[in-house]
Amino acid sequence: MTVDITTAGAALLVYQYAAHEVSMRSTLLLPLSLAACMNAGMDGKDTASGVDDSGGPDDTGDTGDSATPEVCGYTPMPDLDAAPDVVEVDLTASALEWDPGTGVPLAAGMAFNGSVPGPVLEAKLGDTVKVHFTNDLDIEMTIHWHGLRVTPEMDGIMQMMGDPIEPGESFEYEFPVVDTGFYWFHTHMDTATTIEAGLYAPILFHAPDEVAPDCDQPMVLDDLLLDEDTRQIAPPDTDMMQLMGRLGNVLMVNGRSDRSYAWTKGQTTLWRVVNASNARYWDLYLEGHQLTVVGTDGGFLAVPYSVDDLVVAPGERYMVVVEASGEPGERYRLMNKRFQLHEEGGDMVEGDPMGDGDNPVATVVYGEGETTGTGWTQPAPDVPGWGAPVENLGHHWLLEEDMMGGTVTIDGATWPDVPMVDVAMNVDTMFEVENASEMHHPFHIHGNRFQVVDVGGEPVPAGQGWKDTFDIPPRTTVTVVSALDNPGEWMYHCHILEHADDGMAGLMTVEE
Repeated sequence: MTVDITTAGAALLVYQYAAHEVSMRSTLLLPLSLAACMNAGMDGKDTASGVDDSGGPDDTGDTGDSATPEVCGYTPMPDLDAAPDVVEVDLTASALEWDPGTGVPLAAGMAFNGSVPGPVLEAKLGDTVKVHFTNDLDIEMTIHWHGLRVTPEMDGIMQMMGDPIEPGESFEYEFPVVDTGFYWFHTHMDTATTIEAGLYAPILFHAPDEVAPDCDQPMVLDDLLLDEDTRQIAPPDTDMMQLMGRLGNVLMVNGRSDRSYAWTKGQTTLWRVVNASNARYWDLYLEGHQLTVVGTDGGFLAVPYSVDDLVVAPGERYMVVVEASGEPGERYRLMNKRFQLHEEGGDMVEGDPMGDGDNPVATVVYGEGETTGTGWTQPAPDVPGWGAPVENLGHHWLLEEDMMGGTVTIDGATWPDVPMVDVAMNVDTMFEVENASEMHHPFHIHGNRFQVVDVGGEPVPAGQGWKDTFDIPPRTTVTVVSALDNPGEWMYHCHILEHADDGMAGLMTVEE
């Protein structure tokens, strides 16, 4: 792989927080899928067999079960238009009883086009995307194209506020592809319930000259909170769970807790990672391998950097290269570390149903043979050039929580009473997001893209990529900069879904 990794790149670990040693944590439920995942030895590799798995190269997510590790790859939604610069697809949201790897299908499951995650929406820069969406559920719907710079009419928020897609109705989404990178789409009404049920899918927008690596694999992370007895989705049953976010007791990659992937020594693997969880921050590592971050929310980086583990906040995306160095017959587990949402020594400490240790979430299985070739060269980066705060301050947001009152607020209010933010288009503008609470908040802004330039008063090294979702640590202010080149009325909100549903959201108008 042709990627330069420098010490400057290593300094870009803005959001990679060290695992915390927590002295007081409680466990809400025992993890239902832990036994199914614990199929490899604790030394980091083994040659055992028997990982049940589903799907294959024809899907990102599935509901089946197979003892054979999946071959790398994915199949995009079928393109209904033969024109080379148009991608036209059918998309349907419907009920689906799908198995997350527990052996018990979810009666309240939902899916796009009959799979969880939904199939990949794939196009290239300059294409026009047309999506014929049908709501085959008994609830109102709208689709948000997370991270895409579309028009407000296509973003899903205007529908949410005034004209949602009713049961049995259809809507035509259409927008040009103006950015390359890895994105995702999901529902934007009653998100804590509908995304938990399975309504999400990846988006891959390629550069025209992009060359595929040996293995290009979307990795959609999610967790489910299932009832300990029925193994069905357990709705939030306390105000405290709404306040602290719902953490699951089943960890999934691409819709299952028991995925395994077939690798060959020498292959270059590009993982496109998105966190679709309600509230869980993932802290991933692959036993025996190093991860090289080559891209963030909005595309590839100019200076990749290597990490032993990768923290991914809800809604965030990372593109990660892994060089396959194992030997035939070896197995390595993709593991997730416990990440504490609340600050050490604070008044609030959430219990994690997965416990305080590291948990396996998928397995890499090395087959016979070896991959040799010329390597992979990542596409040219599209990196913003600010690297520091700018003169024009658009707004200073204040995030707060009231533990006694059970509320989370922005600027002292909840949706729809959060004051409107008005800013001018095509003016380099910085925004400060101050988190006065004890809890991490993943902050997502629709419609435009941003660069993180300062975290807690510490300048961020040059070279940060585009972001639309960024972590705001407890008691910390994060400064971002944007060119604000996409006009309209845009929502911003915490991407802990329980917080968003409870009103931790507002609107910003970018005025022409």
